[in-house]
Amino acid sequence: MFGETQGFVSIEPEHYSRRVDAGESRWIRIDGYGRTLSGMRATAPVDAPSAAPGTSARMDYQMVLVTPGNVSATLTLGPTLNVIPGRALRIAVSFDDQAPQVVTVVPEKYDGQNGNRDWEDSVRNNARFVTTTHVIEAAGSHTFKVWMVDPGVVIEKIVVDTEASRKAVTYLGPPESPRGR
Repeated sequence: MFGETQGFVSIEPEHYSRRVDAGESRWIRIDGYGRTLSGMRATAPVDAPSAAPGTSARMDYQMVLVTPGNVSATLTLGPTLNVIPGRALRIAVSFDDQAPQVVTVVPEKYDGQNGNRDWEDSVRNNARFVTTTHVIEAAGSHTFKVWMVDPGVVIEKIVVDTEASRKAVTYLGPPESPRGR
């Protein structure tokens, strides 16, 4: 279980509290991938349809938040493009029993040609960033969940920021938060 310190919970994705596979769909560790420890990649058969969050493979991260209210979750992702033509690249996230928020990492008809500023930034930064906002009603133990929607997404870092208006993205992100059993 991770603990909030200085308004953050910073997580290396391979340190999940629980991983739930769904058939052949799962999250797998890629050692040495990304800016810090490793990456966790959503994987499924190439011809598998997009998965529905709530029934798909997921990773759970237990944490203690001492600051209730609006929080943001910023995920640092690998700089990928659509791996399946004609399909967006998406993941979903949620806290506790809240409905999963589907996040489009790369839109369906994304064009990564020269001159695409978003793609150029992803290559230059060697990462993509997605941020979601959530409401935490009370301080205490909470579970942040990351759901697979489409295979190919690689998560490098998760930062939950209890000051949702603050920009928590830095090159390496804050160091991993303390965790216990």
